[in-house]
Amino acid sequence: MQVLDDLRDAWRAALGDRLLGLYVHGSLVAGDFAPERSDLDLLAVLTAEPDAELLKLLADRHAVLDRRHPEWAGRIEVEYVPAAALHGPDGHLIARISPGETLHLLPATTHRRVTWGSVHDTGRALVGPPARELLPAVGPELVEAALLDHVRDWPAWVERMTAPGAQAYSVLTMCRAVQRLLHGRQLSKRRAADRTIETDPEWAGLIAWARDWWYDRGADTDPGRFAEVRAFVTDSSATILRVCGQRIP
Repeated sequence: MQVLDDLRDAWRAALGDRLLGLYVHGSLVAGDFAPERSDLDLLAVLTAEPDAELLKLLADRHAVLDRRHPEWAGRIEVEYVPAAALHGPDGHLIARISPGETLHLLPATTHRRVTWGSVHDTGRALVGPPARELLPAVGPELVEAALLDHVRDWPAWVERMTAPGAQAYSVLTMCRAVQRLLHGRQLSKRRAADRTIETDPEWAGLIAWARDWWYDRGADTDPGRFAEVRAFVTDSSATILRVCGQRIP
């Protein structure tokens, strides 16, 4: 993809020796990538923590990339992580740009290990050595603990999901958690939705709506299903926490 080639070349030139590795992951490498809907997910591993000066440099590069590839504007998600954080996130800063968010600094948390473990397992190198050589493996127990932290927070998080796109994303994300934590399957959004329709048929209509909105280019002017989405997220969160023996908020 030309946008990935341009990003690789620009980031290699801008960051030089500070860039240890740049990896594409997510649906582009795992399957179910929809060019007109899916985001591009990347992880950049840096020699040191990002700071305000680096943030400005990267923000300028992202703006240039958006102008050159307007079809991808707002759909490129990059996480900038110091190599030291990969071995223990506490106390470190990372930078992140994602759909709906500008590039910003934030504390590294154990939640990020879900992404880092996925990159280790399936990431494709654009710059640097193979992901398995640079990133440490993340054991399934750490991934499960990080996912459970997410699941515990989601009933509060979903209250902000007022647009239909955000609601569809919430449903599909919860389907992935259901399949990973209750059935031991690491699946893409589409495959998790299809499986959850089978395992949780009482939610089949809502899940099919979210899947079809996401992959058939639904519009944010479409009517949402907020009450159902909130009920599904709340119910699924409680079920996962109960089955996994976790505290229910």
